[in-house]
Amino acid sequence: MASTLEEELGEALRAERGALAAYRRLAGYVRDAELARVLATFVEDEQRQIEELLATTRALGIEPVRPSLRRALLAELLAATVWLGARHMVLRLCLDAEETRARWYGHLGAFLREQGEPRFDASFARMARLKLQHARALGAWVRSD
Repeated sequence: MASTLEEELGEALRAERGALAAYRRLAGYVRDAELARVLATFVEDEQRQIEELLATTRALGIEPVRPSLRRALLAELLAATVWLGARHMVLRLCLDAEETRARWYGHLGAFLREQGEPRFDASFARMARLKLQHARALGAWVRSD
């Protein structure tokens, strides 16, 4: 995890924006119609997640980081590797990222609670649950590949 709360929230925001870019592309690239539908719902989820993270960051008096062109390009490249037959690898990377982010949101919520900021508990719990839901959904395809 990053060394300061501001850095941690910035990294979370960059990760969510990267996930949004990746899922948006993957939804159009995969041949499995059911997986494409699930990934399209992830796009909607990520948009809401980003909005919640932005609101939380601002409520803490922190200026949110700007979108990262590098992160967006890497997400595009990752999604494009599906065309090269790397669907399993891409889904596995997304699964790992979702699980990691869920743990980070849990740690962020606990850190803020310890610092006397329990008003963000529900928000970070929601964000962590969403990441775990995504991980479970991705796991179904990772196990079947």
